[in-house]
This record gives sequence, C-alpha cells and structure tokens, in this order.
Amino acid sequence: MLTFDILAQVLWTSLATSAPLVLFAVAFALVLKVNRIFNFAQAGVMTVAFYAAHSAVSMAGLPGWVGCPLALAASAGASALLERVGFRPLRRRRATPMFIFIFTLIVSELIAYLAMLVFGTWPTTVFPSLFWPVTLVGNVAISAWDGPAIGAMLVSLALLFTYLRRARTGRFMIAVADNPDLAELYGIEKDRVYLATVVIAGLLVGVGMCLYGARAQVQPTTSIELMLFAVAATIIGGIGNLWGAALTAVALGVVQNASVLFIPAEWQGFLLYVFLFLAIVFLPNGIRLPERKRGLARRVASVDLGDPAPDPAPASREA
Repeated sequence: MLTFDILAQVLWTSLATSAPLVLFAVAFALVLKVNRIFNFAQAGVMTVAFYAAHSAVSMAGLPGWVGCPLALAASAGASALLERVGFRPLRRRRATPMFIFIFTLIVSELIAYLAMLVFGTWPTTVFPSLFWPVTLVGNVAISAWDGPAIGAMLVSLALLFTYLRRARTGRFMIAVADNPDLAELYGIEKDRVYLATVVIAGLLVGVGMCLYGARAQVQPTTSIELMLFAVAATIIGGIGNLWGAALTAVALGVVQNASVLFIPAEWQGFLLYVFLFLAIVFLPNGIRLPERKRGLARRVASVDLGDPAPDPAPASREA
C-alpha cells in the first residue's frame, strides 16, 4: 500500500541518486552542443575517473578526500588527450560525424577492456565500504551521502552556468556552439574552445563518478550503461539544451527509482532501454520549450576579444 511516507522516501532517494546522472547528462550535452560530437568516449573517461579514485582510496589506502581530486585530474587529462590525439586530427582530416561517432565507441570499449585487464571484472567502489550513516527526518531516511551529492551537483551546475555567462572562454563556447565558422571569423580559435569544452565535460564526469562510485558498485562496463542514460536525457531534454538534459535526468531518475513500487528491481535496467527507444522514436528533437533567441553577433560583441575583430566584408570581397 502506498503511503505519503513511502512516496516521500522514494522521491528523496530518487533526487539524491540522480545527482551524478545529471552531471553525466550535462557533460554529454555540452560536448554535443559545442563540439557537435556524440561523444560516447565519455564512457571511457568515466571509467578512467572512477578507477583513479578507486586506486587511490581503496587500493593505496589514501584518505578519501584525495580520491576525488585525482579523479578530476584523470578525467580532465583523459578528455584533453582524447581531443588532441583523436578529435582534432579527425577534424583536420574532415572525418564525417558517423566516423567520429564510431571512433568514440571504439575508444569507450577499448578503455573498458583495458580496465578489465588491470582491475578485473569484479564490482568495486571508491571507498572500501558503501555504508553511510542514516538520519531520520520525519519518517524519511536521509543518508550522509545524499546531502553532499545534491550539493556537489548543484554547485557544479552553478559553476558551469557562471562560467558560460561570465568567463571569456565560456562566452566563446556559446558563440562556437551557435556558428563555429562565423565565430572563427570574429577571431575565436575553435580548437581552443573545443579543448576547453571537453575538459570541462571531463571535470563534470569526474565529480559524477566520485559521487556514483561512493554509493554504488562499479565495474568496467558500468559506465556504458550510464552513458545510455545520459544519451536518453540529452535527446528528451532537447539536443543543445543543457538544462533540459539536467531536468530530464532528474525526471528519468525519479521514474526509474519509483518503478520498484510496481515492478521487480532487476527490471530497472530494462527501463533505461525503454527510455532510449521512446526518445529516439517519438522525441528525436526533444521536448521543445519556448526560449529567447540570441544572435551570435550580439554574443560576440559582448566578449572582449583583445584585438579588434577583422572586418568580414573585405574577406568576402577577396574571396
């Protein structure tokens, strides 16, 4: 029988466990928006981040606060390496989007198999134990993991929003996402923006894997399933809509966790594929909400480029 206490518990648990999933979805949506890449290699970056934290804390016995910075460094470094030796050469060779997509799939599977060779296939966690103290607030059980997880997610999203709106490179990212060729004409170096984008996405992934690995067991193939969740949230939320992907990730997390009230827990994984199927078939463009449009010229005009922007008219006459 459903009661208010049961519903409140499911809702709270769903919101808390959705925190890392939101970060995965936003990271995927960010690279798709700016770099225009379906970056399934993010699954490999997630694997690198988790095992960096796991190696430091569970295997080397270092304090827990050391694991997350190492995960962030590992995920950011792996993302930068992927951009420099993978995506950038492919762009210069004018590789098709499909070819780049296949490349990202190969990278994610390669990293998963390498992790199996090094760490084995047995599920592991960041910390030796998954036990977190629980406090009852009314009749709702709140673990010591829940608050920091939600807080870390909100702080990460707030920092991303501030960076995109206030930082010079962040505004360059918005301009490149709108029109990369025109942005370059205004003096914005696309390669630097693409690199900054994947590194920021890597940092979001690093935070997400620290949170996820502190509460659930992970094996080398886990990140691929998490990636499918991020893809579903990105499609339903609207491709190019970061905050739509975040809200959709929360909604999907609530639905997936609430499903235990009606179906066995082992079917939760099946729901993920249902979400993805429905998103691709019925919502290929996502749920579109009215939004205020901003022109690229206005965005770029608000950015201090340092040097005067070149006049596009002479360039067009010369062409």
